[in-house]
Amino acid sequence: MKNLVIGSEGFIGKPFCNFLESKGETVTRFDIKREPEKEDARFIPIDFSDIDRVYFLAWDVGGAKYLYKEDAQLTQLDWNLQLLHNVMKQLQESKKPFLFISTQLAEEYDTVYGATKRLGEIWTRLLGGTFVRQWNVYGPLEEHSIKSHVMSDFVYQALTTGEIKMLTDGQEVRQFIHIDDVCEAWYLALSRNLKGVHDITSFEWIKIIDIANKIAAVTGAKVIPGEKVGSTPLTPISGKIHGWSPKVDIDEGIKRMVEEAKNILHK
Repeated sequence: MKNLVIGSEGFIGKPFCNFLESKGETVTRFDIKREPEKEDARFIPIDFSDIDRVYFLAWDVGGAKYLYKEDAQLTQLDWNLQLLHNVMKQLQESKKPFLFISTQLAEEYDTVYGATKRLGEIWTRLLGGTFVRQWNVYGPLEEHSIKSHVMSDFVYQALTTGEIKMLTDGQEVRQFIHIDDVCEAWYLALSRNLKGVHDITSFEWIKIIDIANKIAAVTGAKVIPGEKVGSTPLTPISGKIHGWSPKVDIDEGIKRMVEEAKNILHK
């Protein structure tokens, strides 16, 4: 099987490419981070001629502090609409099976991220493709930035400063899913050419303060809650992949993430 991964260098894209190769499949990587002038999926023609399956991961995305940042909304809108227009038109012409990675926030319309992902879902349906709604992924350590996600931020702080300084009081809740389970679910979804809405998540709500405390228990860090009250988007579960369920629970996933992060930071 020959796979094209558009957005191969992201914090989910890299492990997913490794996952496909571990199955003995061929992966063609495509990402603006590799060659900006040749692999910018907003503008560049893509060669699908020797490809069996396409995974459309590329997006201007980040954690909540970026997705809800007011002065980043127009940038996200412009970037992601260009991605959709360029990639979807080419997928239509190629007629290749593809998976579009959406989000549970496609049910919400108060951010550009959710609205553009919803548009991507509609476009995917019209082309006969497959999409999944991805919830909060954790596992790989990200470079600490405005776009990094909460789990990575907590682990990074814990290992580099001995403290976890939270932006909120941590009473808001989220659902998290480990990268290993994500890879299995994506592969299964496209292999089965699933139609309809399918959520990729743990199906379990957990407070952010509890996440911080679990990381602190593994690292010995001190948790310092913030004063801001966080928001909880209680998005409903719309669909599950038959026969798939997460295998990595939150405690095991955090232990793995901390150990892998230690190896990266100590190099």
